[in-house]
Amino acid sequence: MRPLPDAVEARLRELPRGLFQHVERVREITRDLAAVHGLDVERSDLAAAAHDLARAYRGDELLESASAYGIPVRPIDRASPVLLHGPVGAAWLRREARVADEEVLEAVRSHTSGSPGMGPIARVVFLADKLDPSKAQRYPFQDSVYAISRQDLDRALLRFLDLQLVGFLERGFVIDPSSVALRNDLLLASRVPPPEYVSSSAPPS
Repeated sequence: MRPLPDAVEARLRELPRGLFQHVERVREITRDLAAVHGLDVERSDLAAAAHDLARAYRGDELLESASAYGIPVRPIDRASPVLLHGPVGAAWLRREARVADEEVLEAVRSHTSGSPGMGPIARVVFLADKLDPSKAQRYPFQDSVYAISRQDLDRALLRFLDLQLVGFLERGFVIDPSSVALRNDLLLASRVPPPEYVSSSAPPS
């Protein structure tokens, strides 16, 4: 494996111990899935290594960094600034660590909520982040998603999003529109057509 950029290695050493351990587990899962799906393992590993470099920032630090980097801040980001740690991390990776690989940057930027049209490295890192065993209580359906992920990344993403979004709705959580857009994108791209929505006022066919 090619060494990580020095700036990334330095930032990793600064992470809180628990967060560093999470990153290392995500890297292991990412390398495994990347190899299974014939992706560039080194580039995938770099994305996984960098995905949470801004995760330890406080909310006000994320908002300030987003402003400094010119990252658009949505109302949902102001309500939950942690959603910005991916975009802020990607901006740092580009500007400070001089990483220009757009697929790697996309994976870091989109790993929390996803985004429509994500490339394969971004899909692997998104899933690996959710498949960290330390998140099993949050995602009790990990085993089924992991089994699917070794066969079909898109089906695994759709399975995860379906179950996560149901949980969010049951708890009355605000949902990041990016996750909904990703789910719609996966459905529209699949061979199974999405259900047709018919107005309750429409006459029966």
